[in-house]
Amino acid sequence: MAQRRSNKHSAADKAAMALAAVLVLTLGGALSYLKPVSALPAPVEMAGVASQPAAAQPVPTPAAAADASPQATAPSKHRNKEQAAAALMALPELRAWSAQLERESGGKVHGAVIEYDSAQRSIKGKRYYQFSFVENSAEAALRRDSFLVSDSDDEILVEDIVNDEPISLARWRQSH
Repeated sequence: MAQRRSNKHSAADKAAMALAAVLVLTLGGALSYLKPVSALPAPVEMAGVASQPAAAQPVPTPAAAADASPQATAPSKHRNKEQAAAALMALPELRAWSAQLERESGGKVHGAVIEYDSAQRSIKGKRYYQFSFVENSAEAALRRDSFLVSDSDDEILVEDIVNDEPISLARWRQSH
């Protein structure tokens, strides 16, 4: 059994640091978005969703409604990368996976969401952030599933690696 010097890193520590350095170089800094799922941020409020008294809501006239385009009347729900990651981490499945990993490993393995490609993916004219849920330990970060989170609405897709296509969250839930 190797002896550990008190002021030096163990072989496992050195391996973990080397792996982290390789991941940072490989992923181009994407690990800065590595966040434990167990420490969820506060829920994200989308623009225009906050409740207001009914009297404060303007009532459009029929002529104004006919002239307005759908984009002009719908509130903008564009979300940034951090909001997209928070929405993904708030999924009950990811929260359960994270809790299970923590419990079964005695706190040595954590669930995390990382961005695996900084370029947004476009599907049918809609843009998505690309994240993976990983089992993050000192030895490795193992991907469990990959997700596409829309930057313009609440849609979350799951990458089906068997059929090489994104599927809806509802369809993914049916198979899990």
